[in-house]
Amino acid sequence: MKSLDTKTADRLGKVLNLLASDHDGKRAAAALKANTIVTQAGLTWPALITAALAKPERKMPEMGTWRQTCRDCLARNNDLRAWERGFLTDLPKFSRISTKQRYALNEIAVRLGVKEPRQ
Repeated sequence: MKSLDTKTADRLGKVLNLLASDHDGKRAAAALKANTIVTQAGLTWPALITAALAKPERKMPEMGTWRQTCRDCLARNNDLRAWERGFLTDLPKFSRISTKQRYALNEIAVRLGVKEPRQ
C-alpha cells in the first residue's frame, strides 16, 4: 500500500495546520496546496487515510538456534517419549521460550545426542 515519505508527510502536516487560520483565503490556499501534495504523491485522500490507519506488517522473529534444536530432536522421532514429542512440536510456535523450557529442550537434546552436554 502506497503512503507518503516522511518529508512529504511533514510538509503536508504543516500545510494542514494552516486550515485553522482565521482567514478564508489562507484556508482555501492551504486546502488546495494539501490536495496538490497528495495528488503529486500519486495518492487520493481515501488511500492516504487507509494507509495511515493500516497496521505495519509484523515480521516473524528469525529462526533461533533453539528452533533448529527442536527440528534436530524431532528428526530422531523414534527415540522421543510422547511428552517430548508434544513439547518439541509446540515449542517453535512461541516467539521466545522461558529458561525452564530452554533447560528442558537442552536435556532432551543431550539425551538424544543432538547436543553436547554443557561443562
